[in-house]
Amino acid sequence: MKLGYNTWSMPNTPFGEAVQLLSRIGYDSVEVTVCEGWRTDAATATDEDVVQWRASAAAAGLDISSVTANAPLVCDDDTWSESRRRLIRSFEVAAILGDGRALPVSLGVHKPKAPLLGGNPPPIVAQDSWETDRTLIIDRFGELVESAVALGCSVALEPHAGAVVSTPEHALAVLDGVRSPALGINLDISHFAVRDFRLEDVVASLLPQAVVVEVKDHRRTADGFDFLIPGEGEFDYPDFLRLLADGGYEGTVSVEISVRRQALADFDEAKAAKLSYRTLTDAAEAAAVVRGGLR
Repeated sequence: MKLGYNTWSMPNTPFGEAVQLLSRIGYDSVEVTVCEGWRTDAATATDEDVVQWRASAAAAGLDISSVTANAPLVCDDDTWSESRRRLIRSFEVAAILGDGRALPVSLGVHKPKAPLLGGNPPPIVAQDSWETDRTLIIDRFGELVESAVALGCSVALEPHAGAVVSTPEHALAVLDGVRSPALGINLDISHFAVRDFRLEDVVASLLPQAVVVEVKDHRRTADGFDFLIPGEGEFDYPDFLRLLADGGYEGTVSVEISVRRQALADFDEAKAAKLSYRTLTDAAEAAAVVRGGLR
């Protein structure tokens, strides 16, 4: 099992500096976020930029494990046209980064919302329109998967506590509707840990289809929950790593720090990466899980 970090957690750090930092800390791999507002925004990057990112990761000794994209999927035709252009470009970037490997591109399923970065994000609430939007979602994922395969990458659907696809059942229904080996699951366990899901059941249901696994921390509050840096909250990392190992997972477990935590005044991108690494390496030792890919 490898330990990775998502540059979603480092929107202000140039990619070359980010991978050098992650390498010094001890990470095995990096997920590249290509969303609007990040230093690696797919829509503004040239192919030459992307080749340089790939070279920078290789020089730092880090594997690129996946790509994170973001655009509204449940929306009107005009908005979808813009989303599709952004996502197609994200697939092109993933293909360059993969350099012959079909990297998964992670996507949530949400309606248009406020910009992700900056300000104080509102509470996370599921966009409860699955029953009415199910057919639209399956059709659009079918279209996206075809495009991803043609361009040389794959797609990872991420069930999200604040999205239309928010449960294991929703996610598996999309996979069943699309029926493509190029569509898998991004198992970000945090979106189930903050709600009333039995994590053993979630892992048993989604891990067989998981091509990306992510973690963050959380704390329950009187009006819901807060997402936190690993080590700041109450998530049981050793137990989760044991569940993954028992399920035969040998891929990467990547840290993704929520923009909600990034919005707090004390957030420091480098300190968050260091605390996350200590938390996950301690958890792997406590769970007797063997780290693979150590440099």
